[in-house]
Amino acid sequence: MPVLFLAACVADGPGATPGGVSAPRGKTTYRCDDGARMTVENRGASVLLTLGDDAPIMLPASPADSRIRYGAPPYALLLDHNEALLMKSGAAPNTCRR
Repeated sequence: MPVLFLAACVADGPGATPGGVSAPRGKTTYRCDDGARMTVENRGASVLLTLGDDAPIMLPASPADSRIRYGAPPYALLLDHNEALLMKSGAAPNTCRR
């Protein structure tokens, strides 16, 4: 009977997430389902979020060692590969894509 070996690479250390998921580093522009444009500058322990022409908003990682979840009232942001889910208190969640 043949033997099959499987190998996988995952992130390790502070900020590592299960399955090795991490957000793109640097500045990324997203188009949202509601037609809005969003820019995210990923700084690791925080992101600088710019919605359209509004002033940038600093969102810290939440929890502090996360590299995909960021938030500060009234915003929460979840980054996952080419998509971002933006949530704001009192508004429907907005899916955005690179």
